[in-house]
Amino acid sequence: MGSDPKGQWAEIRAALDKADDALVQALDLRARVVKEFLSLREQDPDNFYTTPNLAEVMARVKDAVVDFPRPSLEPVMREILSACDALIRPVRVGFIGAAGGLPHLAASRHFGSSADFQSFDTAPALVAEIARGEISFGVVPLETSTDGAVTATLDALAHSDAKICAEITIPSAYHLVSRTGNASDIEKIYGAPAAHAACDRTLRKAFPKASVLDVPSGAIAAQFASDDHGAAAISTELMVATHNFKVVLQDIQDRSGVHVRYAIVGTELPRRTGTDRTILAVAVNDSPGALYKALRPFADRGVNLTRLESRPAHGETWRYLFFIELDGHVTDRTVLTAIADLRDAARWSKILGSYPRPPQEGPSK
Repeated sequence: MGSDPKGQWAEIRAALDKADDALVQALDLRARVVKEFLSLREQDPDNFYTTPNLAEVMARVKDAVVDFPRPSLEPVMREILSACDALIRPVRVGFIGAAGGLPHLAASRHFGSSADFQSFDTAPALVAEIARGEISFGVVPLETSTDGAVTATLDALAHSDAKICAEITIPSAYHLVSRTGNASDIEKIYGAPAAHAACDRTLRKAFPKASVLDVPSGAIAAQFASDDHGAAAISTELMVATHNFKVVLQDIQDRSGVHVRYAIVGTELPRRTGTDRTILAVAVNDSPGALYKALRPFADRGVNLTRLESRPAHGETWRYLFFIELDGHVTDRTVLTAIADLRDAARWSKILGSYPRPPQEGPSK
């Protein structure tokens, strides 16, 4: 480029326009190829054809990025794949709790905004729908950074054929939003009961005169706030984006630094990647050294156990299930043979999931 600033600006604008045009053409090309894929599948329905999933796409393209911010690449690709999947058939995704809450946000981050989302009251109800094939995937809370594993989820998975096929961790964060973004306008604050409870102390201190009103969901809170100049909503990041709100206060939850780990549940186990995690449920015999005998096959083969937790067994007084997390995939020879020996040593065992570890975790130490 030349030394004239005005000339440089004109060249930069032209280059940006050219890049935007190329990006739109590439998006249109991908959509056109997806439609060709759909046509092929209709012509040959007896064969099994699938488009690349997000993990496969990211594994192929991540090293090609030079200047585009790497942390932003996966969210961008997720939305592109989600929109293209919707051309075939939107993925049906269930989540626990009301629309607009944290589980809904986790589902949207993992599957993209073009998925067909549906809320469920409980983990057992959602997992049952997945097992029946009514829902493609479910997003259920697996663990919180403050209270540990979520017993209802583990119990539902232990008694179902559904499997954990991925996971996502998000901060338990809420924001106060409104149409204007002005704190002085706020007379009423709408929020779902769980969101209200998480932010109660902060709201009472910041807005002592405002009426805080419980509504069934974050989505309804957002709708009320969008229709009322003097109202605000306790909102997740999801509602901020979809309702064009302005943020009055960010991170208004009373306890900061809380994260929730969500399991993505489906019916198929992903292929091994070399950086995988497996979760098992085990019931040991009632005898001396029973737990030691169940765990020894993993130690003998050098398989790293990253978590061991016990929970009361459903319907069996004073009986417990052990939940084991370990590094590796169920098709790895060391893991496969260790599980075979575990089954000989335990009263009952089940594979709850085997899937790629989240990229941000990196390799286990």
